[in-house]
Parts: sequence; C-alpha cells; structure tokens
Amino acid sequence: MKWVSVNNTSSKEIFELREDEKVLADISFSKQTRFVRMVSDLGKRMFSFEKRGVLHPFKIIRDEYGIRLGKVEETRTGAGKGYVELDGKKYYFVYDKDNSGELVLYDELMQKNLLTCSFNTLALGVSKTKSLLDTKFASLLLMLCWYAFQPHNDSVSKILSDSDLILA
Repeated sequence: MKWVSVNNTSSKEIFELREDEKVLADISFSKQTRFVRMVSDLGKRMFSFEKRGVLHPFKIIRDEYGIRLGKVEETRTGAGKGYVELDGKKYYFVYDKDNSGELVLYDELMQKNLLTCSFNTLALGVSKTKSLLDTKFASLLLMLCWYAFQPHNDSVSKILSDSDLILA
C-alpha cells in the first residue's frame, strides 16, 4: 500500500491510499477545519484529529459523532517509532527505517508485521528532528489503520486473528 498526494490547494489537501494502482480510499483534509473526509468502499465518513499532551504529545482520532476511536504517539520526537491505539488494541510502528519512506506496523509485541505502507509522498515534509505529530503523518497513519482493520479487509483480518491466537 502507499499514500499518494493528488491535490494540494489553498482550501484542502487530498491523498489517496492505493494498493498497486487501485485506489482504496480518498482522504480530503480541510485546511480551514480539523475535519477529514474519507471516501472508500466502506462509504463516506468524517473524522477529526487533535494533538494533545505537553510532555508526551499524542494525536487522537474522533469519528463524526465525536467518539474517540484511537491515538498515535511517538516514543521519542524524531525517532520515527511509536504506538497506535485503535479500538482497544495497541500496535507498534516504525517509519522511515533506512530512509525508505516506508512504514511498518507490528503487533504490540513486535512479533508479527501486520502491514507495510509507503509514505514517500510525505517524506520530503518530515525531518528526523521534527515530530511526526506536527505533520499529516499521524493523521494518515490513523486513517490507514482504521481502514485496514475494518472487517471488509479479509487479508488483514486474517493476519489480526492469527496474531490474536499467538498472543492468547
């Protein structure tokens, strides 16, 4: 999978989540509000993001009803590593290892690679000294996880159910 920036205007920024060349989801960030519109085979959804915390900052995702779905946090600013919590489950991510622009998402114990996604479209805007939470990275990561772990995605669901068996 990969994120591709397809439009950046003064009012909104649009990204597509693609697998091979098939568009899986279209994500539209409004620059005037903190809302994001997602169009995919799951339908149309609205999400919002907030950055919280002073000493240990994190970004949270809420659905269109204001219900908190999850959060993402870095282990250390600029490290490119951290945790994603979504629907009560915790995942570990590693971003841009070896300057590849790739994100790898693992189960909490880092025993199983759950998914890989290219963030090359963002790599130019993210430096090692800057927090990933100050860029679109955290929001796109949360959107990726939310989309990938929905029941419609049989291959990811199988991986998750297999990893649940390992952890049990």
